[in-house]
Amino acid sequence: MSDHRPAAPRRKLSLIAPLIMAGVLIAILLLAVLRRPAAPEPEPPPPVAVATPSVVAVGPPPALTRTELVEAANLAASAFATGAKPAAGKSPLVGRTFSLDIPFGCNGPRTGADGAQAYAEYDIDKGSLRLVARPVDLSTLPLVKQLPEAAKVEAAEGFWAPRPWAASAACPPRRETDLPATPTPPAAQTLGFVQLFDAGSSRLQQRGGRPYEFVRKVDKADTNILSHSYRLRLEGRLVGFQDGRASHCWSESPDHRPICLYAVTYDRVAFVDGETGETLGEWRD
Repeated sequence: MSDHRPAAPRRKLSLIAPLIMAGVLIAILLLAVLRRPAAPEPEPPPPVAVATPSVVAVGPPPALTRTELVEAANLAASAFATGAKPAAGKSPLVGRTFSLDIPFGCNGPRTGADGAQAYAEYDIDKGSLRLVARPVDLSTLPLVKQLPEAAKVEAAEGFWAPRPWAASAACPPRRETDLPATPTPPAAQTLGFVQLFDAGSSRLQQRGGRPYEFVRKVDKADTNILSHSYRLRLEGRLVGFQDGRASHCWSESPDHRPICLYAVTYDRVAFVDGETGETLGEWRD
């Protein structure tokens, strides 16, 4: 029987060799992992644009025009005629500015006032044109006498807006028409703008019968002067009446069109050339 003892060291070596190889392989793998460049960090997402709401500048509302004033007055007249109860509270029109043109001189200059609130007068001898606008005394109107604040009103001055059925401020066109056998008198004034002055208040803004007046020289050879027209421009603010309403209406009977008045203050009164729009004269308060 043979002895196998000398072969023990070889058996140990055969077991150690795989361990060494495994260790070397692990070391190589670790070294490869350590040398591998780190993965780049993901880039942050682009910023999301947030829409900024546009800011709209809120300014005062535009000045009320003739058309808007006439439409509002027609509604007030209709409400009065039908007996509708006025809306409670302050009218949204109170505090609004307005600009109103009143045409005059539509039939050429005249030689006398004839009671007109605004007229053009031509003096052929002096070669001068005179424009006149005289505020009307409205204190005797039943409408004014019936106002809630009537007891403290000392004066009521204003102007009528002629032909309130027309939206345009231009002179009416001239038409050749056949007159009836019995001509109908012109329609009465039904839309006005009144300034109310309390007793004891400052009288600086009261005209007291003093007209707005403008005079200029004109060429005697200028035939256009006989067909020229002008406008009285009123700019101001609707201040309303004591009860908060912008206008008040009154009628003599159901068969009469109601008369309506706006309570106003005037910031500017001017004479304007009806053809060119040139301001000829102005007064500011």
